[in-house]
Amino acid sequence: MFRFVSLRVLTYVILAFVATSFAYLLSAWMMHPEEVLYPPIATEPVPPATAQMYLDVRNVNPDTPIFERYANWLGGLIRGDFGVTTGTNKSMVPVIDELATRIPISLRLVVIGTAIGTFLGILFGMIAAVRRDSLGDRLSTLLAFFILSLPTPVIILIVQQTNQTIMDAAGWGLPAINPINPLLEAGSWASISYQIKALIMPTIVLAVTAAASYSRYMKVTTLDVLGSDYLRTARAKGLTRGKAMNRHGLRMALIPMGQYFAFAVGGAFSGSLFVELMFNWQGIGRFVISAIGMADVNGTAGVVFYTAVLTLLSATFADILQGALDPRIR
Repeated sequence: MFRFVSLRVLTYVILAFVATSFAYLLSAWMMHPEEVLYPPIATEPVPPATAQMYLDVRNVNPDTPIFERYANWLGGLIRGDFGVTTGTNKSMVPVIDELATRIPISLRLVVIGTAIGTFLGILFGMIAAVRRDSLGDRLSTLLAFFILSLPTPVIILIVQQTNQTIMDAAGWGLPAINPINPLLEAGSWASISYQIKALIMPTIVLAVTAAASYSRYMKVTTLDVLGSDYLRTARAKGLTRGKAMNRHGLRMALIPMGQYFAFAVGGAFSGSLFVELMFNWQGIGRFVISAIGMADVNGTAGVVFYTAVLTLLSATFADILQGALDPRIR
């Protein structure tokens, strides 16, 4: 198992490096930071010497060959330096500082929402498969397809409107936007309580979408297991369907879910972009939208690196889980 996981990790590291390098080269080729040195309201042109100094110090000068800029960026990446922000932001803010500030905010959403959604999806998918064609199965299938057919912004609006309706009727509700209340003292219990309440609605959105997807996939894998020879043999020996499923079927049904989980994390990150924008969370999603809008080459590449590492870690966890569940790998 150690050799299996080690080879997979090495493959993921190479893929993460290739993806990040490709993202930097594509951003450096297609983005033009020199065109957004100052906001459009500027009345005087930027002096050429100032523009050249601005672009050189940020390693985004289009007069410099792109592979030379890539080599400079790669040398900084090896040292843990992602460069500084570019675009209309004239302050040289290190990208690593932006990522360090925003990653915990995004991870708070993605990890909690994905964990809850995964658990609920596996649970409801397995129950729907074991009780196939029952009323519960049909209702869960209908609800899952309804959720999957809705774009994430629509789900967010439904959750926000439901919260607003409850507030109008009962006078109590959850914070609609902004997880930080500037009127509360930082670190106080009131501030912490407010942040916990503000986390509930974004988590519901991510958990609901994840649960709908996982439940469909889990139902399919569980149905395959229920029709397998070894499970029919176990039932022929006197085990009930529930005991046979718990002892023999659940492990085999979870094996494909591990690989699905690894790539579903990327989907959770994509969904968190809308969540951060519509709930006003200052995470990676809002940063990448701002970076693309300002032609921030270094910031865009830094976000892709974060996404690649997140996928690498989730894929490694999925491989470890697969090795623990599948004796053939051990």
